Amino acid sequence: MVWLGTGPVKGFGVTLAIGIFTTMLAALVISRLLLEWVINGGLIKRLPMFSVLQNTSFEFLKWARPAFIGSWLLVVLGVVVLLAKGEKIYGIDFTGGDQVSLTFARKLDLAEVRHVAASAGLVDLTPSYRQAIGSDHETLVIQAPFDQAKPVVAALQAAHPEAAFALEGEARIGPSVGNEIKSNAAWAIFWSLVGILIYVAFRFEFGYGVGAVVATVHDLLMTIGIFVLFDRQFNAAMVAAILLIIGYSINDTIVVFDRIREELKINPNGTLREVITRSLNLTLSRTIITGGTTLLTAVVLLMVTGGEVNDIAFTLLIGVLTGTFSSLFVASPIFYWWHKGDRKHVEAHHDIAPKYEWTGSSRASQ
Repeated sequence: MVWLGTGPVKGFGVTLAIGIFTTMLAALVISRLLLEWVINGGLIKRLPMFSVLQNTSFEFLKWARPAFIGSWLLVVLGVVVLLAKGEKIYGIDFTGGDQVSLTFARKLDLAEVRHVAASAGLVDLTPSYRQAIGSDHETLVIQAPFDQAKPVVAALQAAHPEAAFALEGEARIGPSVGNEIKSNAAWAIFWSLVGILIYVAFRFEFGYGVGAVVATVHDLLMTIGIFVLFDRQFNAAMVAAILLIIGYSINDTIVVFDRIREELKINPNGTLREVITRSLNLTLSRTIITGGTTLLTAVVLLMVTGGEVNDIAFTLLIGVLTGTFSSLFVASPIFYWWHKGDRKHVEAHHDIAPKYEWTGSSRASQ
């Protein structure tokens, strides 16, 4: 986002990068100092932790194949709808056009706004109400093709004089700017996926990288497909939201993969299926708690905001659900299938292979 983004996308990327570093500082330094202070100082005698679904033994791999097929069928449906709608899925940031902001004395339903515009022969527009966070001031924002926004305003003022619509601001985005945003968005997503594959393959092993990339692509396509199915349009903020989903998805997957690698070392007698099943169950509580807190944030933003922030919240809501799903039923099963369910195949390519205390006498054990 910082490298290829422009405008709000780049700003979002800078803010996110600062947030990542400050979060790491708080988790690794400040939290540790506070815990040492309260524990060594005798302020607390015990530190109970909140957890859910302890000591579970769900057979995730048993349901991996039907879940995998079902989710990809939904992805295909979303892609078909995406292709069917064509250029209609793009907002003003990509296609170019006019945008006006209106103040009002009485709020109209968006359906009525569209009806008035349609009566005037103007149908290709996107009205929405926007409210700044922490402010009661709400405006009606209308996005329309070139030279069609002001006629819509005139039609609204004539049809509903009691609403007292007044022009607060206007902007025009050229198609060249929209094409640049679209190109940068595609390259940003592409290089993000390449970076994920290289990092995971180097940090773990190539099979992990394949699982991570397939899961990330799954989350990306699933999020875009559901977004389009709900008849929403892409804008510059959506690019930032999608890249955020990619980061969230890979973060959850890395936690599971790290646990699998640890279990391979501490459980030398278990099969690969047993190791993956145990790892998924051990990280399940963390996955649910992390996803749940993020989900609550997305729901609150979805309820109290409008416009681009509402689109980001909706995208985050979908992304959290798909990211949690893919960590359980896409990334780990892909890793399992990549190595054909054979633990020795993993260890032959693993960065740290477990050391056994026993040595078999047959060739099969070599």
